[in-house]
Amino acid sequence: MEKHEIIIVGGGASGVYLSLLLADYGKDVLLLESKDRILKKLLTTGNGRCNITNETVMDKISDMYTSENSAYDFSPLREYDLEDTLNYFSSLGLNLTTLEDHKMYPHSLQSSSVVDLLRLSLEEKEVHLNLNEKVTDVKKKGKTFLVTTTVSQYACDKLVISSGGMAAPGTGSDGSMYKILRGLGHHIITPMPSLVQMKLSHPSLKALSGVKINGTAALLMNEAVLRTEEGELLFTDYGISGPPILQLSRFLHPHLQEGKGLLLSLDFFPEKSAEEVKEIILNHAALFSYRSSMDVFKSLLPSKLIPVLLRESGLERPSTVIGEVEPIHLIRLAQLLKEWTFPVTGTQGFNMAQGTYGGVDTKEVRSTLESKKVQDLYLTGEVLDVLGACGGFNLQWAWSTAGTVMKALTGQMDDR
Repeated sequence: MEKHEIIIVGGGASGVYLSLLLADYGKDVLLLESKDRILKKLLTTGNGRCNITNETVMDKISDMYTSENSAYDFSPLREYDLEDTLNYFSSLGLNLTTLEDHKMYPHSLQSSSVVDLLRLSLEEKEVHLNLNEKVTDVKKKGKTFLVTTTVSQYACDKLVISSGGMAAPGTGSDGSMYKILRGLGHHIITPMPSLVQMKLSHPSLKALSGVKINGTAALLMNEAVLRTEEGELLFTDYGISGPPILQLSRFLHPHLQEGKGLLLSLDFFPEKSAEEVKEIILNHAALFSYRSSMDVFKSLLPSKLIPVLLRESGLERPSTVIGEVEPIHLIRLAQLLKEWTFPVTGTQGFNMAQGTYGGVDTKEVRSTLESKKVQDLYLTGEVLDVLGACGGFNLQWAWSTAGTVMKALTGQMDDR
């Protein structure tokens, strides 16, 4: 049976990064990947540009990361921080650039350049990499782990699970390791798709499909605002998408699972007060009283959105000349432009998601990310119940958890 000092399960961001870090310390590492290539998911990040991290990550930890364990302090982000990450990528020869919202990318703005560089670095550091080997079982006998794959069986002294969550399962993160981790005694918080589009309830969704508009989206429960995000909104035939919606989806699942009613409230004029919007609508109606209601508002709103909003405001025929429309409908239209609410019924599935809500309970890992259930078992990245916002925060979690485990396995930090 082939024996290694350390086996890492999962050739995604955190697994590959950890392999490189440990190779620098001369560790005997075997990296196991179930697919025919490593870093498949990394290729898709940042719309193919690879949003590696975010300049503000150290300033926004409590705001940009969530966990079911409300007491969790996300200590790996401080143990191996942004500066450590940037220095290491620089040592590999990767030049970064900063674009909108403090997002950091490779200077090439191509994910493939990052993947190629990391693959080259694995070869240069002579890391053992086995592709097309899916782990099917893990057992521990004494101080030795026995790792069974679809191809062979291996032994190791230390085992690291870097298998990811369940988002984008086609890239390899299919959640199969959760079952094995349960068998090792871990509690898995039910994984749910996150950083994902929302499903809404409204009879006009098909008519709205394809409409893009900037605005503010607020997630409400019992009239209380849970979170607000601003940016481009995209209506779909099932609900709504766009960067603000993906960000808000981080806060959905605890409430959806409990069956609580959630509403999404849209504001298409966040820079103006409700009174100002009402004045704009009434002024337009007065100035262009001879035009159809549809035509009057084309300078304010996307064409496909106008008839839906007019009907929502109580006007049965959107083609009605605006001068013949009763003021109550125009006032209602102004109100909808500032506060149009939809019941949230769910989300799209894991195949559309960028992140996973849930995973291994963070109460069951030490600050070193060693399991409290199984000695010498470590966990990194998305397999843990930690979810970051869009914008490079989840990849920083991958790098930081890898760096934390590297420190633990090279004697640079003690279990606490």
